[in-house]
Amino acid sequence: IDYRALISLAPVLYAVIVGFLLAVLVIGRTAKGGQHWLSLGVFNLQPSEASKLVLVYSLAWFLSLLKDRAQSVWYFAGAFAIGGGILALIFAQHDLGTALVIPPIVLVMIYAAVCRKRYLMIIATAGAIALPLVFLNIDRLPLDDYQKNRFRSFIRPEADLAGSGYQINQTTIAVDSGQMWGKGIGKGTQTHLKFLPEYHTDFIFALVAEEMGFVGGVTVIGLFALFLLRAIALARDCPDLGGSLLAVGCIAIVGFHVFVNIAITLHLLPVTGIPLPFLSYGGSFCITTMMCVGTLLSVH
Repeated sequence: IDYRALISLAPVLYAVIVGFLLAVLVIGRTAKGGQHWLSLGVFNLQPSEASKLVLVYSLAWFLSLLKDRAQSVWYFAGAFAIGGGILALIFAQHDLGTALVIPPIVLVMIYAAVCRKRYLMIIATAGAIALPLVFLNIDRLPLDDYQKNRFRSFIRPEADLAGSGYQINQTTIAVDSGQMWGKGIGKGTQTHLKFLPEYHTDFIFALVAEEMGFVGGVTVIGLFALFLLRAIALARDCPDLGGSLLAVGCIAIVGFHVFVNIAITLHLLPVTGIPLPFLSYGGSFCITTMMCVGTLLSVH
C-alpha cells in the first residue's frame, strides 16, 4: 500500500486507535498484571502494539505538514502531545514495556524532522537527571508492586532468587552456559526444562545464547544491525519528508525493541515486557513488526 495514502489517513487512524485503547480500559482482558487485550472472538487484539505504528504515521503526517515550522517550540510541543495521548492510555493499562517504546519514537522522529537541537538537549538533560531519582524513589512511583520489584531485583537480584530475582538469575545462567558455540539446537537445559520462564517471548535471546553460544548471539545482533543500517539508508535517500520520517519511525520501533530486549537478557536493564522482533512468539507484535517492514518497502 502506498505509504502516502496511509499518511493522509493518519488522523483517522489515530482516532480509531485511541478508541481501541479506551475500550481496553473498559472491557479489556486482564493478564500478567495488566489490562492489555480486547477479546474479538476468534483472536485477542492488543491495541497498544498497533498504536506504535499509528503513532509513527501520525507524527509523519504532522511533521511533514509543518516542515520548517517544526523548529517552533509550540509545534515541537504538539508532537509530544500526539505521543503523550497514546502514552497516557497505555500507561493506564499498566503496560510499562509498551509505554517505554513511545518516547523514543517521538524523540527520534522529531530529531529527523530537523527541529531545534537545543530542545532535545534540554529533554535529554532532564532525563539524565531524573533517571537516578527514579531508582532512588522507586517506592513512591505510581507502579504496581510487581513492577517495583523488577527495578529492585535489577539492582540486587540475589536478594530474592526464588522471587523477583528468579528470571534474572536463570537468564544469566542460560547465557553463560552457552559459552562460545552453545549446547546445540534443542539442547538448552535452562529453557527446555522450563527453568527460565517466557523463553519463547521476552527472553528468547537467552535461548539463542544457550543453544548457539556467543557466536550465535553475535550473528543475530549482526543481522539486526544490517537490517537497521539498510533502513537508515532508505530514510536518508528518500526525497519525500513524509516517507523519510516513516522509515525513521520504523527504525525506532525495531531498534528500540532489539536493544532493550537484548540488554534485559544480559542484565543491563531492568526486566520489562519487550519482545525481540522477528523471533519472539506473539501475534500482535509480529503483525506490527511486519507492518514496519511493509512500510519500509513502500518507502523504498
